[in-house]
Amino acid sequence: MRFSILTPFFATLFMAIVFFYFQYSYTKLKIIDFSDVVFYGKDYIFSPSEKEYIIILYNSKSSNFLDIAKKVPNDSNLKILAIDYYQNTKQEIINNIIPLSAGINTLLKFNRIFRIDKIPMYFKIKQKNAYKFTQDSKMLEIN
Repeated sequence: MRFSILTPFFATLFMAIVFFYFQYSYTKLKIIDFSDVVFYGKDYIFSPSEKEYIIILYNSKSSNFLDIAKKVPNDSNLKILAIDYYQNTKQEIINNIIPLSAGINTLLKFNRIFRIDKIPMYFKIKQKNAYKFTQDSKMLEIN
């Protein structure tokens, strides 16, 4: 009968451990495969050339990517991929900011993988192999 008092405690502890393990493992498995998704610049198809990037998700209808990029901390001077949900492909590369857009299928896939519910947001990605990148930081909202 002694163990019946501790059973709810251990059951709750077990459930909390399982919950946090799956939350942690899910964030580590978010992968972008640039051979599977296509992002467009003004007159080119984007292909990654760096080992790390910062991704900014924004809507050019409501804000400018330069104003948003100024608010993102970039101490390592990483290149920034500014992905426009309004799909404007007429913007030029400025400094280390690469404005990109994509088709609706790519944006929907991107939303599903990263669970995007608000924009503008940003996060870092790091190269895993030639075209696969994993999320390397939390998704943070830009105010």
